[in-house]
Amino acid sequence: MRKYLFVLSVCFCSLAADAQLRELRLSDSAFISLLTCDAIDDMAYTLYGHTAVRVNDCVKGLDYVYNYGIFDFSSPNFLYRFARGELNYKLGLSSFEDFLEEYSSRKSGVTEQILNLTGEEKQKIFDALRINHLPENRTYLYSFLLDNCSTRPRILFENNISGTVEYPEILPPATFRTIIHHCNRNHRWLTFGIDLALGAPLDSIIGQNPQLFLPKNLMLVFSQAKIVQANGAVRDLVSETRQLAPGYPVIDEPLDSSPTVVLWLFVIPVLAASLWELRCKKHFRLFDSVLFFGYGLAGCMLFFLGFISIHPVVYPNFSIIWANPLLLVLSVLIFVKPLRKFVGYCMLVNGIILLILILTWHLFPQKFNAAFFPLVLILCIRSLLTVGDIKNMRNTSLHKKCPV
Repeated sequence: MRKYLFVLSVCFCSLAADAQLRELRLSDSAFISLLTCDAIDDMAYTLYGHTAVRVNDCVKGLDYVYNYGIFDFSSPNFLYRFARGELNYKLGLSSFEDFLEEYSSRKSGVTEQILNLTGEEKQKIFDALRINHLPENRTYLYSFLLDNCSTRPRILFENNISGTVEYPEILPPATFRTIIHHCNRNHRWLTFGIDLALGAPLDSIIGQNPQLFLPKNLMLVFSQAKIVQANGAVRDLVSETRQLAPGYPVIDEPLDSSPTVVLWLFVIPVLAASLWELRCKKHFRLFDSVLFFGYGLAGCMLFFLGFISIHPVVYPNFSIIWANPLLLVLSVLIFVKPLRKFVGYCMLVNGIILLILILTWHLFPQKFNAAFFPLVLILCIRSLLTVGDIKNMRNTSLHKKCPV
């Protein structure tokens, strides 16, 4: 009896699901389109633009936007999970009217590309979107370069179109770093931070396909893409393109100061103080301790990103040569008198390594930010100066007044 009840319940559930599916069948007038939103300079996460998918069926009264770019700043441990590379994004669903109003209010242009699909392809894509939006499926592990709001729609279309999508090779080879630099061109301190955190894999030459993580690139390639069917028939992927909200071009004018200029200005007083120390045979241990502490903290961050996080482009990061986490320990040991000779040898090694880094700056497979050079120079000067002071270890000279 229980078997029969179980079979009947499965049948009823299947019939109910089929009925629901029939109710959500798209009409012949339905269309599916790719929405591309322009980049704006308001916030860091808006600098790269955005991609979403629109499903419109005026007969059924449907006009939805599926958005793979939903995240929550207030979620528990947001900053840690972001640094760890475990940030979850969600597939959001909203009305097209609300979506367009939101991006128009941000002064972000919205371009729509209506896809040239058969009725069966539209239905398959719509069904796939609905399945992806189920509570158990809508959350995914976000990766800025490999799995984001732009890559997900592209893969969704490719998997549900009858035939093969062929893209024209119109994007020249590039690196992730050059693309990111272009997007962040008005935010130089943000570029500085990204160059510090992300390592050598960011400088590998990539072809066109990986560059489609950027919404603008995806829109450009889609505009000339073709669908090649099994029987050899070819059709355009995009049947119509229209501007839904006016765009406001980003003006190439930096909104902040140059970190390179600021840090080179910092070299001058450090160099002057170092020369004064040599003349007066003094040593500002507190200054070096604070300096080493700052470099050590940066090194701890790089160590965390490279060896603990799961981000794909953070290791290897050769910046850890100068932003060394061991400097955090030396910032304390520098005050321990019995260990000054040991600290001196450590700083001698550190100074030599930094000199080699300066001489071989352009030979590394990682492109260093120009603002790193004064930072390396400052640490090199202080490292070698500390060696000279500790080697002498003349306590009497530390209290002698400097001649005018």
